[in-house]
Amino acid sequence: MENEQICIIGSGNWGSAIATIVGRNAHRLSFCNNQVRMWVFEEDVQINNNHHQTAKLSNVINAQHENIKYLPGVKLPENVVAIPNLEEAVRDATVLIFVLPHQFLPKLLPTIRAHVNPTRCHGISLIKGLDFDADTKLPVLISKSIENVMGNQFRCGVLMGANVADEVARQRT
Repeated sequence: MENEQICIIGSGNWGSAIATIVGRNAHRLSFCNNQVRMWVFEEDVQINNNHHQTAKLSNVINAQHENIKYLPGVKLPENVVAIPNLEEAVRDATVLIFVLPHQFLPKLLPTIRAHVNPTRCHGISLIKGLDFDADTKLPVLISKSIENVMGNQFRCGVLMGANVADEVARQRT
């Protein structure tokens, strides 16, 4: 059996905080590939407190091992690799950790589904909020919305709680 290939979909405050834990665990667990991919919505960020000098966020994360925009002052493990191309980030992943604003899912999920094997891959949602069924107008868990788009074989668990990203990243919990 192949090792688990983990991809974190989202790189904001909570995504970067989770990346610190997932990266450390993937490095020490024999059933996981060492490299953890983290999909980054690419943007230019100011570097070195210089308003005129910018760099791509993914390049800064990969060079400095720090998300200077969303989780400054916290080092990410070196095995966490920021990838701005969603197809490349999720390709052949067996574990998807969804940690981004829920409104981005409808646009991203078809691309994700096209580049993973839903019978071999599963997910964990760290997304806050609810979806609503278009027909019944009833609330639907985000994890169920993810499963519906990904296909019948895909399973998605949920991790919920207070937003303690900074405390988690700094190992204060």
